Amino acid sequence: MAKSATPAPERQQFIPVSREKVKQALLGKWQLDEDSSQKYSNLFKMFEVIWHHDMHHDLEDLKKGYDSMNPDSFEDINYNQTNLSSFLEKLDEVMMDGNWLTITDEEIDEALEGEDILPISLDVRFDEFSSMKLYRLGDSYRETEIKSLFGLKKETKNVRVFSNVLTVLEFKDEKWFMAERTRKKHYLGQEGQGLHIRLFKDVPHLDMEVIFPNTSPSMRTLEKIKIGAPLVGGIVSLSMKYGPILFGSASGDTSLSLLGGLLTALGTYVLKTYTSYQKTREKFRSAVAKDMYFKGIANNQSALTYMIDMAEEQEVKEAICAYMFVQESDVTMNEEELDEAIEEWLLRTFGHDIDFEVDDALAKLEKMNLLSVADDGKLSVVSVENALVTLDDYWDNLYDFVE
Repeated sequence: MAKSATPAPERQQFIPVSREKVKQALLGKWQLDEDSSQKYSNLFKMFEVIWHHDMHHDLEDLKKGYDSMNPDSFEDINYNQTNLSSFLEKLDEVMMDGNWLTITDEEIDEALEGEDILPISLDVRFDEFSSMKLYRLGDSYRETEIKSLFGLKKETKNVRVFSNVLTVLEFKDEKWFMAERTRKKHYLGQEGQGLHIRLFKDVPHLDMEVIFPNTSPSMRTLEKIKIGAPLVGGIVSLSMKYGPILFGSASGDTSLSLLGGLLTALGTYVLKTYTSYQKTREKFRSAVAKDMYFKGIANNQSALTYMIDMAEEQEVKEAICAYMFVQESDVTMNEEELDEAIEEWLLRTFGHDIDFEVDDALAKLEKMNLLSVADDGKLSVVSVENALVTLDDYWDNLYDFVE
């Protein structure tokens, strides 16, 4: 069994650990007493409810902007380019808050040219999209057993996997599809209208084309050989058997029964080849359908809700890490030293090499009036007791409609 070396995963700002685990690890790091742990737990709750409140507004803004282009809407889809641009700009902001990255053209080309797990290549009809945005979150390598040579050969391959992928697709209008005969058969009708948002999990990089809705299967060379070999072999066999009879005699000497047998045998091989081709295509469709069934997470508006929740998780994890390290560390740190300390802790504690977004984390604390920066760049935060008072006061005054 062959085994290749695992490439170094790309450093990312996304923290692939649940908020609860991060909280418990932070409380356990400094071995706090019960009273201090309770105060920090209360502070974490305040961070959570405040960011949940703020992110709820982001969700409502996204839903409002998406309402006119939602394929699942009960009302007619009716939006213009200005509406679309405004929505996509807001979506970009949310994706950045959640530490998502844009999938590059180079990564798309690599996916189209290679295969990882599924024994199939797919041709994506990119010209059918008038708008396309692709995002990824989480990037790692996983050892996966791959079968080849009709299942006789096995190898362990290090597969690059994106933890989550979000696709945002808008198809061209009916006029474009009807302009050419070859496009008409691909027109989706009413199903293709609007802006389609899909969220997937555990997507192998080189199999990424399976998440697109408009693809055509393209078989590997080995699969083509498996299909074509019986036909070629049959023709050769027939030529050896009937060739001398057919070409060694005058045409008038060739009996109709002989020609009938030859044509019947040849037709049988052609039919067998066609049946094999259809079975192979069906096998590919089944593999893709099964794979997509387990990878799909959310569609359209529900995907937006999921995205906001993920962004909220990231925001809170960054803020509580920054606050506790500034408050509880034995030495006073500047921004760079804080960044290094948190990254080292995340690697040692969870095994993830994270490019911690320290500037964003500190900006959150400063916005909540919890952070101070000295002239020499050293950082400090208010005590946990004062932080609770500050955040409680902030929460109480979120809505003050009475003069």
